[in-house]
Amino acid sequence: MNTTDFLTITSAICPDRVAIVFDGKKYSFADLSDRVNRLSNALLNMGVQKEDRVAILQVNCNQYVETYFAAARIGAIFVPLNFRARQEELTHLLNNSESGLLFAGERYLDMVNSMRPDLPTVKHFISLDTRRDGMLFYDELIALSSPEEVFSEIGDDDTTMLMYTAGTTGLPKGVPLTHNNFAIYVLENVTPVDPDIEETNILTVPLYHVAGIQAMLAAIYGGRTLAMMRQFEVREWMETVERERANRAMLVPTMLKRVIDDPDFAKRDLSSLKVITYGAASMPFEVIKKAIEVFPGVMFINAFGQTETASTITMLGPEDHVFTGRETEAEREKKLNRLANSIGRPMADIEIQIWDDDGKPLPPGGVGEIMARGPRVMSGYWKDAD
Repeated sequence: MNTTDFLTITSAICPDRVAIVFDGKKYSFADLSDRVNRLSNALLNMGVQKEDRVAILQVNCNQYVETYFAAARIGAIFVPLNFRARQEELTHLLNNSESGLLFAGERYLDMVNSMRPDLPTVKHFISLDTRRDGMLFYDELIALSSPEEVFSEIGDDDTTMLMYTAGTTGLPKGVPLTHNNFAIYVLENVTPVDPDIEETNILTVPLYHVAGIQAMLAAIYGGRTLAMMRQFEVREWMETVERERANRAMLVPTMLKRVIDDPDFAKRDLSSLKVITYGAASMPFEVIKKAIEVFPGVMFINAFGQTETASTITMLGPEDHVFTGRETEAEREKKLNRLANSIGRPMADIEIQIWDDDGKPLPPGGVGEIMARGPRVMSGYWKDAD
């Protein structure tokens, strides 16, 4: 399935439902679809063609979601950039991807201007937040472009996004991901939009990260409202959950620890939360122990994935986090230790093995490298014949 269909279907079924809450503004699914149509036409008017790369350097915002779907609708490839990266690294990413457009937030404009002489492929620079000399302005592109829906020949196996790894062993590597890479997970694991069921996700994980993209696409497909935060800040997170009555959240362990340790935690009404997904790092024993205690009734999910797999590949589900109260202290400690030291069981569509340094599978208990195979795994790295 094409990921652009997620928005098309949801905006047809629940056009008036709030799709995004950000910076004090609310956008319905009809609003979001209209803005995506306008931006799609703006990109076409700038000469963007199928498989051209469209990059963005910005914290979470509604324009991030709009830019992805606008690029996807015309068959262009979306390139989300790590806003924490150094200037030299960003220059490499833009040149490696051969991006033709760069959308940038206000806090990055000075750096982008200093990079311009070193970005030969970037023909258009778009300022997302404010007018800037020598750049196009996002709001004007939206206002002046046609709202007509764009129809393009896009295959489910066409690349829709080029994400970059963290570069822990060298320069970041480009990971081309197709519509199907994302859609397979969403269709198998997310309940489709229902006009009678409304939920709200609070999104704090950055959208340059595969976990953020997974959460965003799941919300659009499921007809959930996205309450977006630019970046995680513990007091703002609690205020947003309370104000928007958020039902679902995704947090890395350090974020979860900051929430439950905050002096104002007990003063906040976070009772709307029903699901907390955590991952991206190991979970300390004391953190998951306390979190289960202070969030009674919340379903916890431990999810593990990689950029190369487009989404979650192993999981410990809510049932793994349930304590009946009948366990002995030793049994409780054993279960909590398992939660703190496991990344879960493989998802149904993924095969997992642990390999040694010679590329041979190890027996249970062996220590080595995680290898994954399945329909959501990338076909290879960008511009890497090996």
